[in-house]
Parts: sequence; C-alpha cells; structure tokens
Amino acid sequence: MTSAAIVGSPVVDEISERDPDLVSAGGSRTWSVCGRNFVVAITELEAGDRLAEHTLPDEYMLLVQDDAVVVVEHDGQAGVSVSEPALVVVPAGTSTVRAASSTTVTRVFTARCDEQMRRAVNHVAGADPRAVPLPEAAAGGGDGIWVHRLRDIPDEEGRLGRIFRTASLMVNWFPVHEGPRDTERLSPHSHEDFEQMSVTLAGDYAHHLRVPWTPRMSEWRDDEHVRVGSPSMTLIPPTVVHTTRAVGAGPHTLIDVFAPPREDFLAKGWVLNAGDYQGTRP
Repeated sequence: MTSAAIVGSPVVDEISERDPDLVSAGGSRTWSVCGRNFVVAITELEAGDRLAEHTLPDEYMLLVQDDAVVVVEHDGQAGVSVSEPALVVVPAGTSTVRAASSTTVTRVFTARCDEQMRRAVNHVAGADPRAVPLPEAAAGGGDGIWVHRLRDIPDEEGRLGRIFRTASLMVNWFPVHEGPRDTERLSPHSHEDFEQMSVTLAGDYAHHLRVPWTPRMSEWRDDEHVRVGSPSMTLIPPTVVHTTRAVGAGPHTLIDVFAPPREDFLAKGWVLNAGDYQGTRP
C-alpha cells in the first residue's frame, strides 16, 4: 500500500499485499480505506458468516458483484435476497449481510459512521482540508432496502456508467470493459474540492496520478503510474490530475465513489435512482 505521507497524497491500496483491518469471528476479512466524507470496505465474506453493523446514522451501499446468494436483513425485518450483481441501498440503523457461499462484497459508508471510519488503514492520516465536508444528514430514501440489479439497466448512449446515490453518497459502477483501454483516448482530469475513490473489482489497471506544482517546491511530487490488480482501492485527493486505464486481456470492472452526491451528474440526468430522493439536496 502507498500510504499518504502528508495529507493530500494519493493512497493506493492493493489488498492482497497487506493484512486485513478486521477479521470476524467467522473468518471474513475486511480491508478499508477512507476519505474525508466516506469509507470503502472490501470484505471476503465467508459462507454463513454475518457482517453486522449497528445503529448506523446513514444509509450505506452494498455492491454484490457475482451470483452468490447474499441476504440483507435490516432492523429485524425479513431478509432481502440477492443472487446476481446488484447495488443495494441499506437504510440507517442496524443491519446484517450474509452469504450462502463465499464471495467478495464492497460496502460504502459515510464518514458519520465512526466505527467504520476507525477501521480504515489511513484514518490516522486525517482529513484533507481541501475536500468540502459532508453537509448535515438529509432524509434517506425510505425505510426499505432498495435493490438495483445491473441486468435491469441497459447501456445508454451518452450516459456515463451506472450512477446511484443515497442522501449522502454516490457510486458510479462502470459496465464491464473487455481488454485494455485505448491509450489514445484517456481522460485526465481533476476535482477542485472533492475526493474520488476508484475501486477495481476485476482485472488489472494502471492509475496515472499527477500532483500539480505549487509555489512551494517542497510540495512537488513526481508523477505516479501505479499498476494494481483486483480488488484494490485508490483514494484520489482534490486537485490531483488522474486517469485510469484497464491493462491486459479479459474483463475489467471499476467503480468510482464520491460524497456528497455530485450535482453535475444529477443535473445531467445520469443518476439512475434520483427519483428516490426527490427534494433531497446533495
């Protein structure tokens, strides 16, 4: 893992290269990386084990990426079963996630979830002051568990990926990309006041990261060209120029995480579950 030596440095975490941050009694292993406003947790979930989260103040997102049967229970209500790739929005409160067979799941929590933030390997580095903090908690999407199955979302020309939100979080789950990305059609860009977490779920990638020069030469950094496998998490700070490309043959799957929800994506009509949050400001 490349850990931020100073606040504002990228964090690249290929989980196969380090010990987990949490091991459950049932043997499930979790790795977590946080930004100022969110924390992403990747868990190798053992069959029959339960991931329990208690009295969370906000909704969170669960990404089920294969055909393992995953059951989500919330506040003692009947469980919701998912048996295919899907993004699940779990309400605030107490919930559990369990699987009939071993699988890997990804969860995204807000920074108001204190215990989940403390698990993150980079939590002690502190928050990047350039990232605008989360606004006060807004109303969620309701008391029920929302399941968004990827097979129900056809590709649409002109739409960027498959974008979902909660009251405080946003995830873009890109469609599977076969083979390497065209190196003549990359998209280097930066964000002035928010962080991005790029999570690789399948395939090999290269992250290209450039820290802009400032008047203080002591803050200058060499460009980074970091190769990662899957799964991995890369936290990209504000102002850092970045682009990511799939490398090698085979399928590649990537998600991007933001918080709060991006107003530009909402304005373009790209957010697939925006109707669940009518009247909710980012």
